[in-house]
Amino acid sequence: MDIFYSELLQDSHIALSSDESKHCMKVLRHKTGDTIHVIDGKGNLYLCRITKISQKHTIAEILETHEDYGSHQFTVRMAVAPTKNMQRYEFFVEKAVELGVNEIIPILTDHSERKVVKTERIERIVLAAMKQSYKAHKPIVHEMTPFEDIVFEKYPGYKAIAHCEDGDKQSVMHIAKPTDITILIGPEGDFSLKEIQLAMENNWLPISLGPQRFRTETAAIMALHSVHSLFE
Repeated sequence: MDIFYSELLQDSHIALSSDESKHCMKVLRHKTGDTIHVIDGKGNLYLCRITKISQKHTIAEILETHEDYGSHQFTVRMAVAPTKNMQRYEFFVEKAVELGVNEIIPILTDHSERKVVKTERIERIVLAAMKQSYKAHKPIVHEMTPFEDIVFEKYPGYKAIAHCEDGDKQSVMHIAKPTDITILIGPEGDFSLKEIQLAMENNWLPISLGPQRFRTETAAIMALHSVHSLFE
């Protein structure tokens, strides 16, 4: 099915942006009377019939509404240090949306090689991944956030940090099923010892993703997939 994104709802109709309208008409060749699906980022999937279409403006009548479409029974936020090669971080974002992440937080750490992230581009990748994977909930994308701000934040539920230093760690596959979980993933050079200590002093639990060492984006995807596996 063809899925479009719009927050422009009014009564029983929904409007598509100029970009979405152009894609609808010129690429997918839809016309008046065709049915399409629209997601609003708030968990709703709409079955709609096009009543007016042009390359700049499309109006569709809402025929059916499916609430909490594709939702899951837990909240997971990934606080991940951006990679030096931004394409690798964008790959993580795409796969995280497909897996069903709720929040993405780029973090600035002691060993970060990338200190600036263009959230506008991340948002575009999120929207594309939502439509591709039929996700009606739009993840929250945060601005780059200092590590200390994340560590001191009073997140509910289970708070975990994945790092490469030796020590006692719990497998993410063996944690109790949390309804809310936040996971910290460091940069290519890992978290500094000071950061690891600070996190543990503030009740962040060290977790293991296995005996292998993964790239940042791989570790983040592995951790997110492991959380989802707990509920399957």
